[in-house]
Amino acid sequence: MYGENTRLLRDSLRELLTQHRIQQRIGGAGLHSVPATTTVTEREQIGEQIARYRHAVLTWCHQAMRAANPRINLTGTSARTRGPAEELRYRLDAAIDADPAGLPTTDELVSGQRFEMVDLWRQAARACALAEHDFDAGVGYGRLSEAECMTVIHDAAEITRALVGLDRRYSNIPGWKQLKDPGRLGRAAEVCAAYSGYGNPDYSVDRRGWKPPTRPIEGPGLPGTTGVLQAQHNLLLHLIKFPDAQSLRVVMDSQRIVSLEAARRLTDSSPELAARWQRRAETYGHLVHQTRDVGGLYGKGGLAAGEGSVAAARMQKLPNDGLSDTGQLRRLERISAGIDERVCTAVELGIKERLYLQRVIVSAIENDNGDLVKGPRRKWLPITGPVQTELLAIVHHDLRPMPVQRKPPKGAAQHRLDFEAAIEHRPEPRGTAIGR
Repeated sequence: MYGENTRLLRDSLRELLTQHRIQQRIGGAGLHSVPATTTVTEREQIGEQIARYRHAVLTWCHQAMRAANPRINLTGTSARTRGPAEELRYRLDAAIDADPAGLPTTDELVSGQRFEMVDLWRQAARACALAEHDFDAGVGYGRLSEAECMTVIHDAAEITRALVGLDRRYSNIPGWKQLKDPGRLGRAAEVCAAYSGYGNPDYSVDRRGWKPPTRPIEGPGLPGTTGVLQAQHNLLLHLIKFPDAQSLRVVMDSQRIVSLEAARRLTDSSPELAARWQRRAETYGHLVHQTRDVGGLYGKGGLAAGEGSVAAARMQKLPNDGLSDTGQLRRLERISAGIDERVCTAVELGIKERLYLQRVIVSAIENDNGDLVKGPRRKWLPITGPVQTELLAIVHHDLRPMPVQRKPPKGAAQHRLDFEAAIEHRPEPRGTAIGR
């Protein structure tokens, strides 16, 4: 996720910001009692490797700015016409183009390094390589709120500030290539950090991004409530594929049964929770009734229908105290809410794209004789056409769960404050501590 990857990146850079006497940390000579362990050529090679790691971090900062503020073309603009975010992105683009280092190889990202300082750079570059997947998995403009976009911009600006500070500190490494216009890049980062720091940040963006794909729980059926959770979990995953009308109706009926059985078992122990399950059962009962004349062959819902039937059968076999475990009950509620969301999405998409049609009965008139009325015949019409049903109203007002409010991870704000403090950190003059 975005939060985990950026935390690893900030941790590595924060540790690097506290390190001084750079030459000694890569084997150079220090005090009279610290001899050199590396040659000038070796230190130059180490500097080139660090520059490649730095290039990876620069690239991530540029990608973050583009994801949160995707103004397409900055060609022909000037500092007066560019805003703080556009100016920083422009300076990052120029720094990347002028940097001859290039990106590190895969071996450099996964292989531990001899010196601690170099390995910290490796960890920062590795975190950036992992974080690139987040921008295609929810961390991008249009998927984030304005406050979340500002948080991403602020993170990129602060990390850029850290890079500029470290770039100045490493200037004595043999053959070190500094960033292009570090003064202008640093000022652009400071202005952008101040601009994006106004208002209330939204650290819930840390929970967005790439996650390992969830897989079905294979194997024989598990006993008790665990078996119901297994079937419901698999049903939720299979509903990723659009179901045909018949399979969708089977899924709805299975959830009606699951909700009824849950309400019956919770009536004595938790009447309020039982009432919620009872309302869910009634909602799915109405949906089953409204879809009795809905048809549509497009879709693959056989697996979802099968898992729904299994979940209903296992729920009916549970003993009366089968839902006494609070943790399992909460998991059942969470999975069922996910099923509700995907059923709503399937119904809305099917009606909008005319993949689900409503069967109506119309009178057929004989063409040869207008007085002769034949028996009724069936006709399939779009649900949003002349035939109006309560299907969409039930989905919108009764079934769709409340949107989940993402809470920021614990310590997200403090971790950023600690990183900003490390950027502002300056070593104390020699002899200051002795006089205290």
